[in-house]
Amino acid sequence: MTTPSSASSSNTIEAAIADRNTPIKPEKKYIHGLDFLRAIAALSVCLYHFSGAALPKVINIYMKPTFAYGWLGVDIFFVISGFIIPYSLLGKNYSVREFGSYMMKRIIRINPPAYVAMGLVLAQWFMIDHFINHNRVYTGEISLAQIFHNLLFTAPFTQYKWVVGIFWTLAIEFQFYIFIGLFFGFLFESKSLWKFVVVYLLVSLLQFLPFSDFRNFFHFSSLFAMGGITLLYHQGRVGKQEFGVVMAIFIALAYWQLGLAITLVGVLTSFAILFTSVQDRLFALIGKISYSFYLIHVLLGTTCEFVLIRVVTPDTEINKVIITLLCIVFALVGAYIFYYFIERPFIELAKKYGKARA
Repeated sequence: MTTPSSASSSNTIEAAIADRNTPIKPEKKYIHGLDFLRAIAALSVCLYHFSGAALPKVINIYMKPTFAYGWLGVDIFFVISGFIIPYSLLGKNYSVREFGSYMMKRIIRINPPAYVAMGLVLAQWFMIDHFINHNRVYTGEISLAQIFHNLLFTAPFTQYKWVVGIFWTLAIEFQFYIFIGLFFGFLFESKSLWKFVVVYLLVSLLQFLPFSDFRNFFHFSSLFAMGGITLLYHQGRVGKQEFGVVMAIFIALAYWQLGLAITLVGVLTSFAILFTSVQDRLFALIGKISYSFYLIHVLLGTTCEFVLIRVVTPDTEINKVIITLLCIVFALVGAYIFYYFIERPFIELAKKYGKARA
């Protein structure tokens, strides 16, 4: 596509949303930089939790402020999803008639590992309540209704709390899956870039509906939009100027919705997808198991802390750092085992289901 650099200023927007008549010829290559980004995102969230409330016995005065913004790893995941979920549908002649099979594949891939993680957390809480002296009763207020809404990722629309804290992000991901399943053709195979811009802007307005929890797809939609426009540029469907104009629109929206820190992370993640091709073996492995690591790192870390503080007394800052690092290593090893025995079989099952429906 020719970049409309010679257009007059009055025609800039029209040029930026020019017709996209050229059919998509997706370059469905493995994007190595995504593993690196997933690893960074998962490790950031882990370090945020492990240097703070998740491991209260070993909070270190140096690590806590250093990783205080590790929660931004969640926003990296959102941008990646905005890119990779529609990317997975390119070249498959997907239409909304296939919405059911598309969602079933996502459910097979994502839900069972999450349910196993929740089951393990409930088992941990049961052990604490019945076999370990503790001031708090973890399972005392758990109800079948709460578990039901956790399983359906509908807790944000009820008065119930999450059993596994990070499930709020899975709920947002599922809302995005539904959105893409319904509007993929409209957003990514349309002749007009206006549709992409307008739909995402309209979606952002839905955040003002009276939801009980502001943490929903509509509130974070600008990050997913950044991933989406990055995909269109990656596939050669828009030029540099179109990409810059649309990205600027969603940068402004993200700043309004989410603030400066999250906006910067969104922009950096978009450019990292395009220009980072790190192929480090360790980060590739962590990226590969990042979903398992994300699901169970707190469960494994708290278990490891409980054991280690009886071996290494957390009475000095260096001892606290040692315990924290050992907890991270234990969580990574445990996540690999979880990936191998729990997540990977469902990845393969989702692939088989997709081929059977093709």
